[in-house]
Amino acid sequence: MKNTSLRFHERLGAVSNWLNRVAGAVLVLMMLLVNANVILRPLGLPIWGAYELVGFMGSVVLSFALIQTTYKRGHMAVEIVLSRLPPRVQAILSIFNRLAVFTTMSLIAWQSARFATRILHNGEVSATLRLPYYPFLYAISAAFGVAAVIVLVDLLKPSAGGAEK
Repeated sequence: MKNTSLRFHERLGAVSNWLNRVAGAVLVLMMLLVNANVILRPLGLPIWGAYELVGFMGSVVLSFALIQTTYKRGHMAVEIVLSRLPPRVQAILSIFNRLAVFTTMSLIAWQSARFATRILHNGEVSATLRLPYYPFLYAISAAFGVAAVIVLVDLLKPSAGGAEK
């Protein structure tokens, strides 16, 4: 059982690393697009739909980078207050926090997928480039789903007991 759990955790790490690289590549593309638009606009050659593309790319960057941040426990914590509490209270608050994060991420994943499905059936597209919204919403949903699984696996680790590292 321990080896299976360890392998699953390693696979989650590999997925989070891969999606973080995708987020980084999309961020570079986003920066290139913005800079090209800034340079070309005064020349009368603006990039059509640049604002839409930056918005879509931003959703990919933020949601995919969230997975790596969750995996590495890179979210901010109130360490100043928590560090002064007894270890048992810290552990209980940590478990409560992880449950709240899991619940929130699960709800965001679920509602994003529901919204994406509604948008898909309605055929809604962006105003300028006429790109469909639903693939980006499904990507957000998948990212929050993976992040929720990471939090759940972290919470259920017997060695950590759900406590912060």
